[in-house]
Amino acid sequence: MNKSQNLFNYNGMREGFALSNLNERCEQILQILTRAGDYITLKEIANRTGVSRRSIYYDICNINDWLDDHGLKELEAERGRGILLSAAEKEAISAAMGEKEFEEYYQFLPSDRQKIIITYIIQSEEPVYIEQLIDICHVSRNTVFGDIKIVVQLLNEYSLELRYEPKKGYVIFGSPVQIRALFILYYESLRALAGSGLIPFLARENVQEYYDRLENVRKELGVDYVEGSIDALALLLPIMYRYQDPIYFPELKMGEIENSVEYGLVRKYFPDLKPGEQVYLSLHLLGARLSVSTEEIFEKRSDQSIYGITKALVTEFEKTACVTFSNREELERALFIHIRSSMYRYQYGIQIGNPMTEDVVREYPNLFELTKHVTVYLEQMINLPIPDSEVAYLALHFGAFLKSGTEKHTRLRILIVCSNGVSTGNMLRHEVESLLPEAEIVDVLPASKLVNVQDMCDLVISTVRISAVVPVLVVHPILTNEDRLYILSNSLVADFTSKGTAQRLFDVVKKYVDPSDYEALKKDINQFMLFSNVPAESIVSERDRGIVEILDASKIRIYEDGMKWTDAIYRAGEPLLQNGSIIEHYLDSIISQTMYYGSYMFITDDICLAHAKPEDGVNRIDVALSLFRQGIPFPGGKTARAIIVLSAEDNEKHLRVLNDLLTFAEDRENLQALIDAAGVREIMDLLREKLR
Repeated sequence: MNKSQNLFNYNGMREGFALSNLNERCEQILQILTRAGDYITLKEIANRTGVSRRSIYYDICNINDWLDDHGLKELEAERGRGILLSAAEKEAISAAMGEKEFEEYYQFLPSDRQKIIITYIIQSEEPVYIEQLIDICHVSRNTVFGDIKIVVQLLNEYSLELRYEPKKGYVIFGSPVQIRALFILYYESLRALAGSGLIPFLARENVQEYYDRLENVRKELGVDYVEGSIDALALLLPIMYRYQDPIYFPELKMGEIENSVEYGLVRKYFPDLKPGEQVYLSLHLLGARLSVSTEEIFEKRSDQSIYGITKALVTEFEKTACVTFSNREELERALFIHIRSSMYRYQYGIQIGNPMTEDVVREYPNLFELTKHVTVYLEQMINLPIPDSEVAYLALHFGAFLKSGTEKHTRLRILIVCSNGVSTGNMLRHEVESLLPEAEIVDVLPASKLVNVQDMCDLVISTVRISAVVPVLVVHPILTNEDRLYILSNSLVADFTSKGTAQRLFDVVKKYVDPSDYEALKKDINQFMLFSNVPAESIVSERDRGIVEILDASKIRIYEDGMKWTDAIYRAGEPLLQNGSIIEHYLDSIISQTMYYGSYMFITDDICLAHAKPEDGVNRIDVALSLFRQGIPFPGGKTARAIIVLSAEDNEKHLRVLNDLLTFAEDRENLQALIDAAGVREIMDLLREKLR
């Protein structure tokens, strides 16, 4: 038997795979294999995709069918080692994955089918019956019936109802604005499939005339829109023309809309739309802008008010998250543009979701929870509920402007490319800066504006497939751990990273070595870094320690006597001084800020979270907790019965700690139990119980 053989080519196993199906997980497996620099075992693939080895076996049978249909070599596993693709095989597979797939070669995921069914029913001019749904989803009658049961549940979440009537087929009932908002949300998820020709009823060619008119509006306005928004509106226009009942928005200030340039252009290019539909289209155009000029910020009183709200929101985030934004004005401007358009979208129900919400919650849970806490303040200011989908957008903006604590050197030049170059692009930039602090991010650009990339950078990290002379790493808009490992394992990045680490090691060690041995030391360190087998995972996950992991018994104190608030700060911070996490100047800074700003550091009426800036004397992240039985009066009338001193070395590593504290403080019973705790052991047990 050959050492290397095809383990996935048994005729009995492949009878069920007459069609070449390349679903999302198969694509993920191919990405893992084409990104790998060494052998990958089936067990490792199973671990990375979260399914069984048996499922991976069947997936690879599917992949081999697909490879065979494209005239490519099938995957072969070497016993005891796994699968390794040559450079030529990787290039051929990547090229094939970039080509359009034909309908008969693609198997939709269940979640895709359910969205397809909903968008098809909303968009169709003719009655929709089960036969049409079988046709567009390419599955059996029983499978479609199973999908419809889930569709009913999905629609219920948005107060919508699916009904079947003999002469009308399947119909969705409910608010027309809500129905259209759901169409746009699901279209965003399906846009890549639609662009590949896999969902014919969502093809731009069907509504080319409307698309061209909307493009004329965009050109006259001289603005850019979120990618895909014009396609979605073009697909909505036939629905808008068909809808017979009047559509209106009870809280709308008609004068403000009628005076907008957007409304004038809608009337110019869509004069035959009903007045209510013209307003609806104008609201979408107002809410989809990617930019706004400086002069426009103060063009209207309402915008001045929103700008004030934006500044207050940034202040609240800084206060809650214990951070300071060095480029605050840029953040305020980006947030203003987003909140200004969000007011239209959410106030009038023309947007009900964010297709990236689940990704943000999964990849940035602490940032999301902190932003959610801050948006309670925004809700009070605008008197509107803030859904999680909007919290996710705001979290991306804040995350994109959090400053890394490590100095950046300009050596490896990286260009970030994304679909539209706004908040997700900036967040990706921030992630890459944290992952590769010594690299230079030269710009964040949409794919449509790329020219002579090789003159700008050495490497492109992109959320969309592009062709370039320099290497291109295609990743998700919200980086997964798989993406981070992919970036770190790239030969160009690995070489650069090892050189940077080697230099830092040399700088640390050289003071213990005779200068005459410097060159030999450099050579040995470089050789070690070149051949070291340190796993990339150890570089990826330095962030997520919470208060239970950081706080220990040696940093908890209980004081029975009363004292001045300044003395209490020093007593509470003493454990951090003793273990070298801070210098004394850090506590001086906390006191001076409290004297100047008042008792803004209180997170509840009884608990003060004492902190200052990293540059005021922080050596590493740490936490100390002190209870004061008599209570400590602070300036401004508040009394602290617990003081928590937090030392944050940058704007990110402490977010989990803050999230833990805010979660713990939400329950008044937790606070009382903490304040009444009899001793250090009881405090530790309480925190472990509530925060594990």
